[in-house]
Amino acid sequence: MYTQEYRRPRYNVPINIEERDDCYRLTAYVPGYPEENIRTHIINDTLVITGSRDEDDAIIEFLKQEFPVKDFERSLHLNGLVDTACINTRFNAGVLTIFLPKKQEASLHHIRQQLEASLAG
Repeated sequence: MYTQEYRRPRYNVPINIEERDDCYRLTAYVPGYPEENIRTHIINDTLVITGSRDEDDAIIEFLKQEFPVKDFERSLHLNGLVDTACINTRFNAGVLTIFLPKKQEASLHHIRQQLEASLAG
């Protein structure tokens, strides 16, 4: 069986990012990766998320593959908007959630934008 469809990069994990009033919430779907093999760190205002699996798990031939089976790395530049000293992570049932608190200046800028938009309308 052969399927010719959209192909996401093999060694990447999908993420969602949502903006909240006080933080950005990043959700990464990492099924099959043990919590102890998931790492997050900040390098030069960039969030780096890495994960690794046992080598035995990576030797599989798939008819179709959408979940990564080897090590992965995701990098996201934070643009100076995040208070990197207060990042909080949670891992539950193959889902990594990272709370990235906004810097005070970023929150004020966001509030100003909302006020300007409401005054203009």
